[in-house]
Amino acid sequence: MKIYIMKAKRLKRILKEPLVRIVITLMACFMFYNILPLSFVRGALTISMGLKSLLLLFIPFLIFSGTAMAFSSLKNNGLWFIITVMGVIVTSNFLNLMLSGVLGCYVIPCFGPVGQRLPLEETCLHITPFFYFKLPQILPTAWALIVGITSGILSAFFGFPRYLSFVKQVHRLTMGFMLHVFIPTLPLFLMGFVLKLLVEGHMFYFLQTNGRPCAIMIGLLFLYLCLWWYAAHRCSKIPATTLLKNIFPAMVTGATTMSSAAALPFSIEAATKNTKDPVLANAVMPISINFHMVGDTICIPILAVIILNSFAYPLPTFSTYLLFGFCFVLNKFAGAGIPGGTIMVSLPILQHYLGFSEEMLALMTAFYMLIDPITTTGNVTANNFLVIFIKKAWGRITHKASKELVKVN
Repeated sequence: MKIYIMKAKRLKRILKEPLVRIVITLMACFMFYNILPLSFVRGALTISMGLKSLLLLFIPFLIFSGTAMAFSSLKNNGLWFIITVMGVIVTSNFLNLMLSGVLGCYVIPCFGPVGQRLPLEETCLHITPFFYFKLPQILPTAWALIVGITSGILSAFFGFPRYLSFVKQVHRLTMGFMLHVFIPTLPLFLMGFVLKLLVEGHMFYFLQTNGRPCAIMIGLLFLYLCLWWYAAHRCSKIPATTLLKNIFPAMVTGATTMSSAAALPFSIEAATKNTKDPVLANAVMPISINFHMVGDTICIPILAVIILNSFAYPLPTFSTYLLFGFCFVLNKFAGAGIPGGTIMVSLPILQHYLGFSEEMLALMTAFYMLIDPITTTGNVTANNFLVIFIKKAWGRITHKASKELVKVN
């Protein structure tokens, strides 16, 4: 009897995992979409549209509170050290984003057809919701980002305890909504949009024509991480196999939980072993593990380009992509600790700067959640290598500063 109870509890824990519930939902959609009544599909789409409207209402407040708290925390540690680390993280994210834009637009097409256009003109069926549930946007996303960063920096230097208390309360409420309301209903959010794409005939065409580009995207991420691995090996003088052995527990934890934050204890332990500096590991890793996301900055822009081409949408101009990249990178400070948090806070940016429709956002979210274990593994792996680079760079800076001090004395 005890064995059956233990198995039931284990099954219950497994079914609570967001990825498992999403996979089950997607499998059910693919298996039964052709026998579901049209009214059911329209009802599911109505629910999905309502959840999307609710998400877009809360996301600006999550961005505002997340960025404000991140930048206000500068005062709690060595100020210039933290500013330096955050500058490295933002620069790395932005450069990765620019690299992935080039890969998506120019490199991947060399391996074959990419983002083949969906035959929109061949379908006579267009699924619409029963009604549109649209909430007013109280705080625009761009203003949320600007106010959050500005107020966070001012709080770091001058301190506003009451304001910070208010920001923490806003963050607590928005995180509560994401963790306890939206993440549990994420399968419902995806179901309506996926059923719409399946019934209209777009989903299978996308999978048939874009499976290879998506596989190449993952392969490019793997090769990019290998370059980081080689560079970390050269910087640390530690055998490459030892580096990977130390990082492996953090990689597995990140892949299974889809959360870099959940892998933090293992990442700190690995960084301590690789740098032989526990103080540095404990100072850098909590910052980088939440905000420095190589897997996301490589995969999301490439996937966005593939989807844009598939829906016959024009690619963004260079200036538009720069604005998209700037907002995308800064939004990294708002999605920490949430499974799929990066794509959630990026939906308004994809819609505003790249012109994504509801169907495109649903396709992006569904595919991102499926590859989230891979991107999270990439995030965790690169963050452990980043600590090695920061140790090398900071060691040179402090060594140079000590030499200058000796000269002065």
